[in-house]
Amino acid sequence: MNINTTDERLRSMASAAGYGEAAEALAEQYESVTFAEVHREVLHLFPSRPSRVLDIGAGSGRDAAALAAQGHRVVAVEPTAELRTLGRRLHADQEIDWIDDALPELPGLSAQGRRFDLILLTAVWMHLDARQRASAMARLGGLLVVGGRVVLSLRHGPVPAGRRMFPVCAQETIDLAREHGLDVVHHARREDPHGRPGVSWTYLGLQLREPPSAPRPSAGDHGRDQVEGGGQDAGPEDVRQQRVP
Repeated sequence: MNINTTDERLRSMASAAGYGEAAEALAEQYESVTFAEVHREVLHLFPSRPSRVLDIGAGSGRDAAALAAQGHRVVAVEPTAELRTLGRRLHADQEIDWIDDALPELPGLSAQGRRFDLILLTAVWMHLDARQRASAMARLGGLLVVGGRVVLSLRHGPVPAGRRMFPVCAQETIDLAREHGLDVVHHARREDPHGRPGVSWTYLGLQLREPPSAPRPSAGDHGRDQVEGGGQDAGPEDVRQQRVP
């Protein structure tokens, strides 16, 4: 099977292919590592005060629950019904708004006109082909408040059988983000939290820049032009280059 045939086969698959039938095992895997461990590279980018957070591809709800426990208003988007059901059950003690929707267009969520301070995409981007990634990046920018952030992880390594995944790289993602008004404020690479051979991750923090003509809201405005994170505000000049052996 040549590369072109393989690409066409992958594109014909649903982006969430293979997740429904493996939901129980996947939920156990997701919940076996903590929110803090998975996101250790980017914790300083997360809002330090109650904010509006969107978790796209929320899976078992591990991250959504951790963020809700910190006082954030969390919307969890998960296209796999089995994972949504498990997430609601596992984290019933947290107030999470679960939604059945999917990238690249997020039609249900977009129709609601909501805006968020933080958008989280953990192990999601590689499920989209190049055209879908371009559409998805434009959609993400439209869902952020000015100064809002996107934190996403890019998976590198072998593709599990029965899954739809495409090669993704940091530079392509950064260039695409800049085209849609998002500047990189963090760039790090690390090993796989689950210790899978050959798998590694790139973590990116992206921030929606302020349009030149936009007025600056007052510091007390919840929709102000920056999102605080971990006691510091990492602007574009503070891009962190971290390499994990």
